[in-house]
Amino acid sequence: MMLGGLFGGSLIPAQNIQDPFASQRMILQRNAEYVLRVRVGSDTQHLETIDVNYERTPIKIDTPNFKGYITVRVFGFNGLMSDPCHPPPAQADYFANGFSRKALYSIQVVGRFQRENLTANDIMFGNYFAQRLPLPPFSGLFEWFMKRMDRTLVLDMKSDTPSATSPLLATVQKLSYWNGDLHGSEQTNVPEVNNMILRELHPIDGAFDSDGRVAEYFPIKDTLNKDSKKRRRYFEKSSHRQHWKIKPTDMYAMDFYSPFVDVNHQCVRMPNSVVEPMPFFDGDQPLRYECRTRDGRHTFFVVQFELIPASRTRQLRPRHNRPRREYRDSGYEREILDPPPPYSEEA
Repeated sequence: MMLGGLFGGSLIPAQNIQDPFASQRMILQRNAEYVLRVRVGSDTQHLETIDVNYERTPIKIDTPNFKGYITVRVFGFNGLMSDPCHPPPAQADYFANGFSRKALYSIQVVGRFQRENLTANDIMFGNYFAQRLPLPPFSGLFEWFMKRMDRTLVLDMKSDTPSATSPLLATVQKLSYWNGDLHGSEQTNVPEVNNMILRELHPIDGAFDSDGRVAEYFPIKDTLNKDSKKRRRYFEKSSHRQHWKIKPTDMYAMDFYSPFVDVNHQCVRMPNSVVEPMPFFDGDQPLRYECRTRDGRHTFFVVQFELIPASRTRQLRPRHNRPRREYRDSGYEREILDPPPPYSEEA
């Protein structure tokens, strides 16, 4: 649940009650001023732009901590790609058949945790911030409410480096597990969703559904479980998390998604049809998800949603009727678009 449920809607300033269209105007303004970019890496120092909604180009991570693939999908994505020559897909097959009602974005991770002596209680996943947050009044009341909703939630929102995290195996919506030495049957017609991962890893039958999405396929007390709610309730108890050993030979496929957080339009869509600007997500403050050990000593992977000022991008000619943008980041493009000041001997 984390940030989207914790700070959505109800914590927006009260002036919106007097002006019911203030939120919509703010959202439209932010969408005009910023362009979404998503970067992924093994830690915050090694991030690279991921091609959102491209199933055949997940980011591969291979470190002593974690080895696997990360795929990010965003419903209606029209942001920056790693190669400006390739426009964002018109729509991802992942959201087909009405799945967008369950997920407005998805962070999918498939791989192995390679550190020894880990348990399900040691691996945390959630939002981390690099600076203090301007919390609104009565935020403590909502923190109490969210802890009642998610008993595994660990909040540290008032520190200089705030965070909102939960044990990984207790918070992801879908989770599959199998021994890495086992493989499933050969598929003649591989779905487009997770096409490359299914072809390369050959996961056991049942780990992914017929549409290619991660399925719930997790043993609880030596009994195969296909109910994600049951698995999440089971891992609410710290004793159960400490009992579950995470071995370097085990494979995990996880899908974390939200029906409320719309990162593409930088807003929160509440169940009562109220749409509010997303707090703590702007050009200076990215929305960062990290998977770390509980003590913070080791990072497994990072997914960071960033808002790039539109003034720092350049609109390219559409290709296949899809808009394209290029980020004036470095190198040749930066030298042309942002020439250095004229030479001066005084300088």
